[in-house]
Amino acid sequence: MTTAAPLSPAWGVDHLPTLLAHCRRCGTYTFPSSAWGCRECGDDTLDKVPMPQTPILRNFITLHGDVVPGLAPPVVVGEVELAPGVVEEALIAVVDESQLKLDMPMQAIGADPTDTQRGLRFRPKEASS
Repeated sequence: MTTAAPLSPAWGVDHLPTLLAHCRRCGTYTFPSSAWGCRECGDDTLDKVPMPQTPILRNFITLHGDVVPGLAPPVVVGEVELAPGVVEEALIAVVDESQLKLDMPMQAIGADPTDTQRGLRFRPKEASS
């Protein structure tokens, strides 16, 4: 029997969501990489792997009401696909949603390390990066 390496937080040293868990049994990706088991089959033999694709913006909305303390509206929130079948809600760092298009590539950006409530943040990926 092979033992999987211990899992640790998904955040890189700069608080970017750099890793996912990949199931050895069924090949499904899970986020965060610190998950206890595969979201598809429940197997606990997960390997931490880099994101297999550029994050893709699947949907977005501007929230004009209070969401959480310390987060002044309006804010743009999006659904970002990190891997096939893995879509996470995240803050989108743009002035307004006119800068966004469905299915556009996104880039994870660093968050304030003291801000544990809003860790996932993305912005449109620059053409040259």
